[in-house]
Amino acid sequence: MAVTAKLRWKRYVNELRYAHEELRFIKEISTEAAREFQVHYEEFCVRNDVDLAELNREHAEKLQQLYDCKTGDGTNKNPQFDADCDGAMILHDDDSVKSVNSNESEEYPQQLGDYQMTKDELEMHETFNKVFRKIAMVLHPDKLSSNLSTEERIEKRQLFTEAKDALEKRRYFMLLDLAEKFKISIPRNYGQQIRWMKKELGDLNEDILKQKNTYNYMFSECEGETEKDVVIMRFMSQLFGPEIFRQ
Repeated sequence: MAVTAKLRWKRYVNELRYAHEELRFIKEISTEAAREFQVHYEEFCVRNDVDLAELNREHAEKLQQLYDCKTGDGTNKNPQFDADCDGAMILHDDDSVKSVNSNESEEYPQQLGDYQMTKDELEMHETFNKVFRKIAMVLHPDKLSSNLSTEERIEKRQLFTEAKDALEKRRYFMLLDLAEKFKISIPRNYGQQIRWMKKELGDLNEDILKQKNTYNYMFSECEGETEKDVVIMRFMSQLFGPEIFRQ
């Protein structure tokens, strides 16, 4: 049974690692596609004799509610160019997707941002905090041997920073990778870890789906001009209502 549990655990670690990478790539693609989307959007309006400036003025209040993104001086940001304006380019906005922020002042935070951690999650965080401490004994700048080369010291300092970030953001699989790299023993509470990873995978897959439903990402997946125009029309219908194409 222990062997089976460990094999299942390894599988979930790999799935979790892949999901994090998938989400990172999708967000990167969406950000890179933003400018091209905006250019095509403006060109589409010119080709179809749509007065975009007038539409924006007529629907200023609705646009403000949808975007709700301001700079430090109070002016509006263009969400096409700002990755932090998450939600503005989403077809089906899902408010249930959590935004979890770390609290560095607590060793075992009972809350991360506005999210209340469950008992299982608290125990997981405590377990991996112990793993992090073992990693720190190898990678912390104060623990490094004076015999190391400059390059080796820089590399280990960077790995220590990554390990600290992984703990704070609950990307525990990164700690597992480091533990394996430096031959550090890892916790064997496989059943509990699997329960946590299942939940984390569910949250990540929900976030991936949300990101794939952004217009930027859908635009990046288009194969030709016709498909791009369809995405633009769907975008404009959501912003201004489908009646703008019936005039």
